[in-house]
Amino acid sequence: MLTKDNLIPSSSLILARDSNNGVEVFLMKRAQKSNFGGVWVFPGGILEKLDQVISINDYCNGISETEAKDILNNDSDSLPYWIASLRETFEETGALIANRYDNSHFIPTTKEAETLVDLRSDLLNGNIAFDSILKELGLKMALDRLVYVSHWITPKVETKRYTTRFFLTTFNEDHLLTHDGIEGTDSKWIGVEDALQANEAGTISLIMPTIKNLESISNYKNTADLIKAKTIVKSKDIPAIEPKFFIEDGHWKGLLPGEEGYEDR
Repeated sequence: MLTKDNLIPSSSLILARDSNNGVEVFLMKRAQKSNFGGVWVFPGGILEKLDQVISINDYCNGISETEAKDILNNDSDSLPYWIASLRETFEETGALIANRYDNSHFIPTTKEAETLVDLRSDLLNGNIAFDSILKELGLKMALDRLVYVSHWITPKVETKRYTTRFFLTTFNEDHLLTHDGIEGTDSKWIGVEDALQANEAGTISLIMPTIKNLESISNYKNTADLIKAKTIVKSKDIPAIEPKFFIEDGHWKGLLPGEEGYEDR
């Protein structure tokens, strides 16, 4: 699936939780052979065919396609961005952001947690579809627990370009998250400022969208204030950000919209 601009639609989910040291986020290290190999990113990936199948809407809760289009200011199918972010997050971390049929938050029992491990393995091995997992557990994706926060477009210097929608949600449940060992080779909860400082120190590697998303949530002491602040931002005020990269004096340099010289490139 490509957009009319030949961009690959993808989505990513910022998982945030409270800690004694403030807000933490869940980051994964991409496998060397994958896109963005070796860098630490939020869970996410491209929209797949199942994400766009009408029947999967039976397992959605909280947002309609019409509302999704309005939020993303998008003419094409938009609900799949929410669906893909939740599916990819489950595949890559084991976190399933869902509600039971009575609309209560899904916090797995000990037995359900064990079942989830097996179902996730089956999903990664192609033995079961995501909607079948939801059906088996009696769940619906909690789309309304995701807050849309940013939109990034891969620079034109790259041969493979994405249009990525970033979402934010809280995940304070006492549930162990683990990387899948396929697309992600390491993972951890880390303080927002700690992640930014580690990138500056060179102990982890972050790409620009991750850095800027972290910076945008760095001033909040708890997830309640963070979610409240991001929820009141009007979606029409969330621009598509397409960095421009170029070589200057033998070194790569990047500019963002609004920065001096951006329009001249």
